[in-house]
Amino acid sequence: MADQQTIHNYIQQYVPMIDFLAEILGEHSEVLLNDLTDLNHSVVAIRNPHISHRKVGDPATDLALRTVKAGRVEKRDFLANYEGVVHNHHKLCSSTYFIRYEGEIVAMICINTDNSQLDELQQALTKVINSYNQLKPGKTPTPAHDHDNMEPEHLTSSIHELAVTETEKICSERGVSVDYLKRDDKLDIIRRLHQQGYFLLKDAVSVVAHVIQVSEPSVYRYLQMVKEEGRD
Repeated sequence: MADQQTIHNYIQQYVPMIDFLAEILGEHSEVLLNDLTDLNHSVVAIRNPHISHRKVGDPATDLALRTVKAGRVEKRDFLANYEGVVHNHHKLCSSTYFIRYEGEIVAMICINTDNSQLDELQQALTKVINSYNQLKPGKTPTPAHDHDNMEPEHLTSSIHELAVTETEKICSERGVSVDYLKRDDKLDIIRRLHQQGYFLLKDAVSVVAHVIQVSEPSVYRYLQMVKEEGRD
């Protein structure tokens, strides 16, 4: 193998990679470069050191020592997503990339990510999801109420969209396009929209007339018929 200085210079070429990875991964990921040719002062570059509180010049970890001991027996290029532990027994998600020189592992790029905030967020989301699942359609909410016969709320963004929604439902039920809707079909659309309070909206009649392809007087006539049904 080459002399110590040559290998040192080779390893130093990876320092910009440490900066690059740290910038991408953010403050919750510690990124460092370990020189395995100087185990007592293995850390040659480190970013976001608040994760493990290590510094440049610190010695190699047990993983680094095991790697050196294994020598050429270690055939893997990297280790991904294994558990790392810092001094206070706080667990991290760790990954290591092995750097080789003439076939020998001489350095490692290590990433140690603190996912504790994500874990807390996941727990909070789990609570929200569990609450949501209690309210999913087809399930009985807690506290129990019978909403089986309740119409779903359509979160439409315009008066036109609501009219189209009801028209499309009728068309789907009848198996026809709006061009082939019969008088009773159109009356049913008016009936459903009236039950929803749709005609309390300004310009509702003209919008419905356009959607179901009838005149405004026809819509008024249908609407009057529906209202008379309610008086029976």
